[in-house]
Amino acid sequence: MSMPLRPSGIIKPLIWFMWYVSVVVLIVHVFKGQISIEGALLKAGTYLALILAWTIGLHQYLFSFFSPSSSLFTHLKGLLIRSISSLFYLGLFPAIFLFNDTSIINRATYITALSLMSLLWAFVLYRRIRLIEDTPSTRLNSAAQGYAVLKGKVSLYDGEVVRGPHKELPPMVWYNKYLYTSSAGFLLNDGKGICTIDPRDAEVITPLQHYAPYRFHAIYPAETIYVLGQFETLNKQRNEHERKALVSSKITEWKRDSAKFLNYFDKDNDGVIDDTEMATVRNAADRMVDNHLEETYQQPASHVVSSPTDGRPFILSSIHPNKLITHYKLALIVHLFMWLTLTGFLFAMRAI
Repeated sequence: MSMPLRPSGIIKPLIWFMWYVSVVVLIVHVFKGQISIEGALLKAGTYLALILAWTIGLHQYLFSFFSPSSSLFTHLKGLLIRSISSLFYLGLFPAIFLFNDTSIINRATYITALSLMSLLWAFVLYRRIRLIEDTPSTRLNSAAQGYAVLKGKVSLYDGEVVRGPHKELPPMVWYNKYLYTSSAGFLLNDGKGICTIDPRDAEVITPLQHYAPYRFHAIYPAETIYVLGQFETLNKQRNEHERKALVSSKITEWKRDSAKFLNYFDKDNDGVIDDTEMATVRNAADRMVDNHLEETYQQPASHVVSSPTDGRPFILSSIHPNKLITHYKLALIVHLFMWLTLTGFLFAMRAI
């Protein structure tokens, strides 16, 4: 049986409770003169770093370079967003009380650092909220080339029935287990078309799954996901200008066989296609081109969503964007509140 790499259930809050108790004990030792302030901060910070490395899985990302399919920068960026939105940094604040009146400069420096961190995290969360809210959702049959939000059900490729870290687990289209992150693509169907998702360099947001003794993050076939990334159509006419060109080309093709063209569209049999009949020609060409394009939309290899080249986030989430935004907004409010509180505390210290 493999050992779990992250605590779960009641173990996680118990660990945090023990850390707070240890901080209280360190504060008592400082006031009794049994340990210096610097020593107490060093111990508290060391305990906190070890706890965070375990509880949020940082140790997995530190070794992620062993997996050629994973991006260390992407993992660390995703880890930062999860960490600041989970408010783990609140554990840093009890250390403020380790400073006594003779270390007012050290206390002010520490509080200033925490204040600036809170403001920085608020800015990072604000950018993430704006990114999700300002990027419109679209459908595959009308998606423009570029950065887009898509929603649909995922599946393995045709003929592929098994994918996952272990045969005892259910099939998965994507998974992250210990030091390995899958990089194989999969399909997304939004009811209007099918596209291929290339998950390399993606920030994947999924709940932690528990199948004893396995713990992993995963996306399963038929699960609905939300994709924020670079949409690209390969070998495909996409914009309205090109569509009109296809329609004109189709009409020109029909006109080459003038006898057949007149027989089909010359309803009054006067040997001339008038304006009304020409409108019928255009409508027929429109329908034929649209049907052709619709068939092309159903070819997954023609459409790919991958990591943007301009540095914008590439996000795959099995959690509804509205829930993510609500979570980020709550964290943003808390960070702004802590920034204002700490800034006010600094001015109060200066006035003393």
